[in-house]
Amino acid sequence: MRSLVLVLSLSCFMVANASFSEELTPEKKAAIRQLLQVTGALQMEEMFGSAFAQQMIELLQQLKPGIDPKSFDIIKQESATFIHEELVEKESLYPFLYPIYHRYLTLQETKGLIQFYQTPLGQKAIRIIPKMMQEGMQAGERWGQSIAPKLEKRILNRFKEAGIELQ
Repeated sequence: MRSLVLVLSLSCFMVANASFSEELTPEKKAAIRQLLQVTGALQMEEMFGSAFAQQMIELLQQLKPGIDPKSFDIIKQESATFIHEELVEKESLYPFLYPIYHRYLTLQETKGLIQFYQTPLGQKAIRIIPKMMQEGMQAGERWGQSIAPKLEKRILNRFKEAGIELQ
């Protein structure tokens, strides 16, 4: 997923100048597929399987708190197998991704990204940008926590000025 996030986030920074008159041709689909492969965007089956399994386990624990713990192993195994079948064997995620990449990237831009991600710098970007984004989100969270009391105070003062009571 980290590579998928990388590619999608980089797409957001680009100007969305893909011509809506440009058709999603087999050539463009092949380029999008190659871009996804070059970036490793679909090498996330383990993460998807774990995420699905974790959600199911949490729901099952809420619905049946005393359920046999073997059920969790079954959920994990079946989730991993099923995600592998869908993602790798059936390639069922591609039809969902093609329109997204098509909307934001022209064929030429897609080819340009493929060339870039095949360079040493592109390979480094694939490795480090997800980590940078994760650290950036953590920094944003810490920043938000640091300014939250000030914002709360300002809002409460405005409520007071407006005669709004919270009790």
